[in-house]
Amino acid sequence: MDAVQPTLVTRLNTEWEWLCADRGSADRVRSWMLGAGVLDEDQAPADLGELCALLRKGAKRNEPGFIDAWMGVLLHRVSAGDVRDAELAARVLVQAMLPHACRMLRGCVRSGEDIEDVAQVVIASLWEVVRTFPIARRPRKVAAGLRLELWHRVSRELKRELAPSEHLDETWAAALPGGVEPADAVEPVLLARAAEAAGLPAAVSAVEELEGARGEMVALLVWALECEVLTAEAASGICDHYREGAPQDAATASVWGVSPVALRRRRSRAVARLRQAAPQWVEAA
Repeated sequence: MDAVQPTLVTRLNTEWEWLCADRGSADRVRSWMLGAGVLDEDQAPADLGELCALLRKGAKRNEPGFIDAWMGVLLHRVSAGDVRDAELAARVLVQAMLPHACRMLRGCVRSGEDIEDVAQVVIASLWEVVRTFPIARRPRKVAAGLRLELWHRVSRELKRELAPSEHLDETWAAALPGGVEPADAVEPVLLARAAEAAGLPAAVSAVEELEGARGEMVALLVWALECEVLTAEAASGICDHYREGAPQDAATASVWGVSPVALRRRRSRAVARLRQAAPQWVEAA
């Protein structure tokens, strides 16, 4: 966090240090990774903290399939039924995703909001997402899927938690457009951040537009990018076209260096793919 770290996050980090000091926990996680072929014997550190740092380092290098492999191993343990293993696997995943959750938390806090209250919602949502992620059905793009599920859940929970506007500071309420409830202002902000992270900058220029049908469309496009239903170019084309004040096809085609006919065909194919995949998005949401 920028200045003050929420108590709950501090507690999680302290608990993680204790867990890393437990050799038995390290041995179990290490054996899972070795048994699944994620790491070789000579690669895998005996220390849990070092082991998880190695896994995250490999993920940052974007090694093909690596992040799906080690996250998949842990998520399968979470859902396998052994309570002791499930708790340990879930705890490792929560720690791995904690930096992302903290960034989301920082973006959710508004003037007059207690950071501890928002932290409770975000961290509780993170635990729930880790424990319920359908890894058997969605074995690819696991990290992206977890982030998207977290965004959906935090959006819903914060909207529910902030529904009574009297709990919010008057300063925040006064800063909102006329007639907008604070609870309704939460989701567009989170959606804008999700769109930016997914590579859809055109959706971020005006947060106030991310409501109603426009908001639903952008949420669908974010999901389509995370799940590789659409390319960034295809999603941007749809996002730019279906909005108020969109440029004419001739102008857009000139920017892309194609003919207006080719641009429309490309967009039509992207819309068809999106329409076909939309039921999966509804289920995921």
